[in-house]
Amino acid sequence: MANNGSLHPAAAPVDGSKFSPSAVQEQMSRILGSSEFNATDSQRAFLEYVVAKALAGKEDQIKGYAVATEVFGRREDFDQATDPVVSIQANKLRRALERYYLVAGRNDPLRIDIPKGTYVPTFQQRCTETETALPHDDHHARTCFEITWPSLAVQPLVNLTGNPELEHVGAAIASEIASEITCYQEIRVILQFPEKRKRRATDKGARFVLSGSINTDLSNLKASVILTDLSTGMQIWADTYRAALNPAHLMIFAEEVARTVAGKSCAEYGIIAKQLSVESKHTPPRQLTTYEAMLRYHEFNAQYTHQAFLDAMRALQQASKSEPDCGLVWSLMARLYAINYGTELFAVDTPIDEAVGFAQTGAKLDPGNQRTRGALSFALMLANEISAARVEADRALALNPDSLIFLDGIGYLLTLLGDWQRGPALIRKAIDINPYYNPIVHHALWLDMFRRLDYRQAYLETLNFKTPNLFWEHVMKAATLGHLGRIPEGCQVADGLLTRKPDFAQRGNFLIRHFIKFDEIVERMLVGLSRVGIDVEGN
Repeated sequence: MANNGSLHPAAAPVDGSKFSPSAVQEQMSRILGSSEFNATDSQRAFLEYVVAKALAGKEDQIKGYAVATEVFGRREDFDQATDPVVSIQANKLRRALERYYLVAGRNDPLRIDIPKGTYVPTFQQRCTETETALPHDDHHARTCFEITWPSLAVQPLVNLTGNPELEHVGAAIASEIASEITCYQEIRVILQFPEKRKRRATDKGARFVLSGSINTDLSNLKASVILTDLSTGMQIWADTYRAALNPAHLMIFAEEVARTVAGKSCAEYGIIAKQLSVESKHTPPRQLTTYEAMLRYHEFNAQYTHQAFLDAMRALQQASKSEPDCGLVWSLMARLYAINYGTELFAVDTPIDEAVGFAQTGAKLDPGNQRTRGALSFALMLANEISAARVEADRALALNPDSLIFLDGIGYLLTLLGDWQRGPALIRKAIDINPYYNPIVHHALWLDMFRRLDYRQAYLETLNFKTPNLFWEHVMKAATLGHLGRIPEGCQVADGLLTRKPDFAQRGNFLIRHFIKFDEIVERMLVGLSRVGIDVEGN
């Protein structure tokens, strides 16, 4: 959308601030004219549209439907619940703005933002010692977020190369890390500008800080990153990354480092989650913060014990009452219900229609979040709505196709839904780079190998599954050993399966089909199980 004169200079300030519309227009020109503003034409039109509406005093017209139809050309029957185009583009626009203000607009007098949770822009005065917190919300949400959610300060990496031309690289890596973690939406990120380095991260209330340096090593550029827990002063993680010292590839290197660091530090089973999970282990459900309640789910998903299940259910139910607008809470409730429905682990009523309903609520509240879309895909798969599940998995991937944070989970879903090319490839990419991936994804890799009749490799995948309290490990091993002809070993595994799931012979056909949607693979599994002494009813 071209600037057609809707940004009229005027003397009146905007929203009670010191800035007139002419000042906002000047700032818009700076942003749009900068080569460091990495936004597409449609995202630029998005920004111009919302700023023009705000300056005209029409903030109430800045809605997802209006943006979709007037900026992105969607039809009048547009439904944001099924087409998250506005949320996706808003997230990308926020990242483009964040990068601009770090790299080129560091000293600009005015900051234009689109806070998370709204499309109405804000205009803020900037001073030389500004620190940028992500995401930017209203005062109440920001206060609640700061108190109850973990916080991470990201500092520009110190340039130790002696080459002033590489000064921007450390700042660029920090900016990419902050943007990548912001997409995860569970960690409050404070991006500290270089001039603020002398101040402590604790001055802004951050619990953790990411710092580091860049240096040269022969013909390579080396980036060292350190994660510190400021409550104890202890370094809890560090890593080093190298790349050829090629100026043309430095931004690519910064993006790769950011994805890896974000995945290792802030994923579901990453360093920060593990640290905080231990601390909140003995806190009663009613005293848990929303984030701590979500950690209860992650603890269950790692253990699959009855007590962990009950703790997670109580904590998430309480969180859904105390913070009902948090989409991730509903999504994790959906996953908890869906897992128990699909595995029948515990004698607790968790209907699949309720799981789907929770997941739909989560996706509606937070349509631009990969995890809410992934949770909806998972619930729909177990409800045998396969086409809809595939659509949601594709949407989850499209939100941030290069991110490592949920890459393993999306690969898992795509594989179970029959995308034998992309699914396993995404999982292997996540495994190669992120040591804190979810080991349950080996179930999907096993399925792919079993499908290919590569039983030897399929068996090797079962050895990495590492969820002994979930009977699926024994199902996979028993069926595979049956096809490998390793009958005595398979019979031992089968005995272990029946010990953990005594009614498997009666319920096995039903349970297997929850997670394997292809008749020929199911039939081959049942043959393998029969060879080691488990004859599943309904075969």
